[in-house]
Amino acid sequence: MASTISTPATPAYTVEHTPFPAPSKTISGYANDTFTTVTRMSFTDRLLLTISQGERSFSHWIHVPLASASSSENVNPMGRNTNYSHSDLDEDDGDTDLLPRSDLTATTLLGGTKREDEMVGQTLATMIGSAVLMKRPREERLLVLGLGLQGVGEMGRQGFEEVVGLVLDCL
Repeated sequence: MASTISTPATPAYTVEHTPFPAPSKTISGYANDTFTTVTRMSFTDRLLLTISQGERSFSHWIHVPLASASSSENVNPMGRNTNYSHSDLDEDDGDTDLLPRSDLTATTLLGGTKREDEMVGQTLATMIGSAVLMKRPREERLLVLGLGLQGVGEMGRQGFEEVVGLVLDCL
C-alpha cells in the first residue's frame, strides 16, 4: 500500500511499503530442553544470527570477521594448515575435525560478563563461523551473533550440540 507524504517545505513523494529488505530465516526447536529460536538475517555487509531461549533477551553480542579467514591461503575449509608431509601425521587426528577453525577470532561486543557465558558464546561463534565457511568458502561478511541463552554455565556438551544443530539448520 502506497501513501503520499508532503509538507509545505518539500514536494510530495510516495512511500511504498515493502517487506523487510534483508533475506531472513527463522528456525525453532528444543535445545538443552528449552524452546530455542534461531533467526538469520543476511545483509550485504554482515550476517546477523540471533539465538534466544524462552523469554531471554539478547544479553551477549559477539562478532567474528570472516573476511580474513576466507582469504587465508594454505588452509583447508576446517582451518588446518595443508602444508605438511605424511611424517607429520603420526596418528589419525579425527577428533580435531569437530573443532572450530583456528584462524577465526570471536570478539565480545556487549555482555558476556560471566566468564563461562563468554567462553561458551565465543566458542559457539567460532563454530558457527566455521560452519558458514564450510558452506560458503568465499564468505567475507562479518558474522554478528546475539545470544539469549538460559543456563549457559550448565549447558553441557549435548545442549551445546543441540544449539549448533539448530543454527546449522538455519544457515
